[in-house]
Amino acid sequence: MLVGQTIGSPAKGEFLIEKELGCGAMGTVYRATLTLNGKKLPVALKVVSLGLLGNESAMARFEREAAILKQLRHPHIVRLYGTGRFRGTPYIAMEFIDGEPLDRALARRGRMGWEEVLGYAKQLCQALRHAHEKGIIHRDLKPSNLMITKDGTLKLADFGIAKDEDVTALTGANSTIGTAAYMSPEQCRGSKVLTAKSDLYSLGVVLYELITGKKPFYADTSMDMFLKHVNDTPVRPSKLVADLPVWVDNLILHLMEKSPDARPLDAATVGQLIGVIEDKVRNQQSAGVDAATARRIDRKLNEAAGMTDEDREAARALKGKKKKKRKVEAVPLFQRTWVKAVGLGVILLALVGVGVWLSLPKSPDQAFEAVAKAATADDKLEAVKEFLKEYGGKDHPKVAEARALFKDLRAKKADQQLVNRYGSDDPTKPNRRKAQDQESQETMDVVWGAMKAEKEGKLKEAAAGWTAARDAIPDVDPSKYADEDAVRVTAYRWAAERRLADLDAVGREAARLDAVLDKGYAEETLPAFDERVPETRAVKAVRLEKMTDRAKASRVWADLAAATSADADQRRWHLLALGRTVATTPDKGKEDEAKSHRLDVVTKTADAAASKWAAVKTDPKLLVEWRDVRNACRDLIDLYADESDEAIKTKVDAAKALLTEAVAK
Repeated sequence: MLVGQTIGSPAKGEFLIEKELGCGAMGTVYRATLTLNGKKLPVALKVVSLGLLGNESAMARFEREAAILKQLRHPHIVRLYGTGRFRGTPYIAMEFIDGEPLDRALARRGRMGWEEVLGYAKQLCQALRHAHEKGIIHRDLKPSNLMITKDGTLKLADFGIAKDEDVTALTGANSTIGTAAYMSPEQCRGSKVLTAKSDLYSLGVVLYELITGKKPFYADTSMDMFLKHVNDTPVRPSKLVADLPVWVDNLILHLMEKSPDARPLDAATVGQLIGVIEDKVRNQQSAGVDAATARRIDRKLNEAAGMTDEDREAARALKGKKKKKRKVEAVPLFQRTWVKAVGLGVILLALVGVGVWLSLPKSPDQAFEAVAKAATADDKLEAVKEFLKEYGGKDHPKVAEARALFKDLRAKKADQQLVNRYGSDDPTKPNRRKAQDQESQETMDVVWGAMKAEKEGKLKEAAAGWTAARDAIPDVDPSKYADEDAVRVTAYRWAAERRLADLDAVGREAARLDAVLDKGYAEETLPAFDERVPETRAVKAVRLEKMTDRAKASRVWADLAAATSADADQRRWHLLALGRTVATTPDKGKEDEAKSHRLDVVTKTADAAASKWAAVKTDPKLLVEWRDVRNACRDLIDLYADESDEAIKTKVDAAKALLTEAVAK
């Protein structure tokens, strides 16, 4: 919309807006040229979204970012050049970075070498040190906020949610802000007191992802991700990258300690540790090269000639020299026999003391460390089972935590067992749907009925079945959780509760998708489609439903259902997709009718957008109508650019041209 316009003033600087770089929740970023005192400088101009002008909290954050950037002057932090307003809309002018964010580089390369990553980390530590010394906590460290220039210089960007410790926080008590995958445990808890060590945890997550190509935790919802940051232990990076030096491995886990007190002192210390690691690796490599290439040192000449002590004495006699008297050396105190005896006694006493200490029973807090350190789900299940065997009857917070963890892990295992049994239709093998051990065939038939209803997209029927199964299977006393015989059948009850929770979440996800779309259309921030992200697939399907193209929506829902079928953590998306697939699938024999309807929808939408734009484009006061035209064009482009029908392709091309004009306006 602003491309081609000049804003600002000659006195404070004029900005010629050249192109749109991107659009986010807070606003649109343009590339512009700043002209001031006869000099020209490329800048990134961030203009707040029109939909946020009446949002006091959002405006406060926008102004906060500008106020924070004014305090920061560092070669590894994006620089602020100025602020202002254009027709009442605030903007921030920042340093333009000719490069790319690390998340884009990571997506292209899969993962990065640890040497390169540590090089970036040292630069980032310098930036964090500068910000922290100013009392500023970034709170949103992630690869997308780390820009890398063409010469390899790192620039820390986006202080939109940074916390200035000298200013009252904009977030309320017990609230969270940031990107869930990179947030510290204290952020996830909504702690009112955040320190610079929160950024250090996020730094650890970033290093983990850049080096391994994977995030330390994956979850389907923000709440599940919060719980993982608070409770779960990540897999050691060295298990994913075989040649990773142990010192790098330890540094990342040190940064990701759950307790802030257990993390490094500050960003400067982390930078120093990285330098030490680089020296250690360099020295290790140098020593290895020396050991591999060294030549055996030549023997001394007399040893090479075979000279003995008698030969040396004879030589002295010929020279007229007397034999030297051997000096009796005094025995050092610590080598004397009585001292050694006393020392041995002390060591034996110490060993006895250690043995007694080791034989003392561990506290629940100490014993639970084995559970926290378990890397895989199976290892964690075994560890928590052993913990409960010893402490299951005690009244202790760690015991309660262990019970909840055991119940969750055992429910997942039971759920997978049910999936395997339900999917076993091989006639040459025993019928695994038949009741086993303590199972009731009547109850198991209800379970199979619920699973069948889910598969057919009959979610209400499935919920009724799982409710009946849950109520039919008795629970077990928590003190018996470690007894496998006691929980074998009860675990199916827990699996039923888990399924019911997923079914209950389907309705909330559907409502949330509507809210995402409403906000996306209002602020022109619709999420880009990414087939790896279930939510963006679902958003695309809902947009198609709103376009009344139910047939194509059904295809998108079916693809989402197939993509999420094997991942229990994404079951809510799977269930939502199954239910919507059934609801949107056209009747048999009406495929041609669906194609005809699609062309009609595309044609009407494109023609209506063109007609409205012709009527409103000359009146800058009709911003809402301008926005509606752009949204209609984006719908056509995002939803129908993959169509092969020539008539539809023509309308999509027209929408692209219209969008270009509407954005420039």
